Amino acid sequence: MKQKDKKKTNRWVGKMKNVHLPDPEILDEIKEQAKFKTARISTKASQSYKEGLKLVQGRIMEIKSNYRYIVEINGELHNAKMSGRLKQFLYSSHKIAAVGDYVAVDVAIVSDKRIEKILPRKNALIRYGTGSFQKEIILAANIDQVIITSSWLKPRLKAGLIDRYLCIVALQGLQPIIVINKIDLLDDEQELESQTAYYKAMGYPLLYTSVVSGTGMNELKELLVNKDSVFTGHSGTGKTSLINYLEPSLDLPTAEISNYNEKGKHTTSQSILIPWSFGGHLLDTPGIKTITLHSEDKEYIPKIFPGFENLHNKCKFRDCSHIHEENCAVIEAVESGIIPIERYDSYQYLYESL
Repeated sequence: MKQKDKKKTNRWVGKMKNVHLPDPEILDEIKEQAKFKTARISTKASQSYKEGLKLVQGRIMEIKSNYRYIVEINGELHNAKMSGRLKQFLYSSHKIAAVGDYVAVDVAIVSDKRIEKILPRKNALIRYGTGSFQKEIILAANIDQVIITSSWLKPRLKAGLIDRYLCIVALQGLQPIIVINKIDLLDDEQELESQTAYYKAMGYPLLYTSVVSGTGMNELKELLVNKDSVFTGHSGTGKTSLINYLEPSLDLPTAEISNYNEKGKHTTSQSILIPWSFGGHLLDTPGIKTITLHSEDKEYIPKIFPGFENLHNKCKFRDCSHIHEENCAVIEAVESGIIPIERYDSYQYLYESL
């Protein structure tokens, strides 16, 4: 029997050759020949060659997945996808867009709305991943204030975490408000005052609240009116309970605190921007058990740590670390009792961790 004829295919038998790639920035200037799109820098993302677009401005209210969003346009909520063009750029953050971003949406095809541009942010609340390559994790964009929520008990007040948040807020140009929640569990009012007096003396807005007794809730509401506010802080401090008290119709889920380690459970699974009935927006974020700054922020910490802003200029050395240098205004303030030793220990721990 004759062997069946095998199907012949054209095979490439050439040799691999080195190819010299042009400068990635040059590729961005070429309309039709940008073959190596993954090398395109994100600063060029605002440039688009698409035609027939009908762009309207919207704001991202919720992220459903990496490339699917709920966008508010003229007071109405719409589903929108991220344009394939924007996915081709290199970004410093884990995600292309964040809750609170203002975007340009193409509505030319009613059933297929696409985000074509992410408009410049006025600010953002950012934390960083761990490891050698610390990528940005943007929690919120274009916000007015950060409600740093802690609790007196269950979990116990962690002033060091408040210090970290205040440093992040200062670095990113945001307005902080410190809220100490669950004061219905307070036994010693003098102890509470002694642990928070420093922040008051430094001029930070600070409230004591309780959803059980209603203490401080009216004052908190007044600070939120017509503002876009981020509620953030350690898990289990009662952020969601505060929000439900202020806006009962939301009925966001809450969870009990672990009796084993007094740590809260993450009841907020993702960031979402919600309009308050009294004006402004709420941005609720998942509770964060560890706040990580960028290693490059280390040089700024001696200047922006709570209470150090007006002292670092009085030090003998401009790059004073406030740890071992002579004629250090911060160390002198610690020795004279102006800065509590607990806050100085918190500073040293934060500085060395970076």
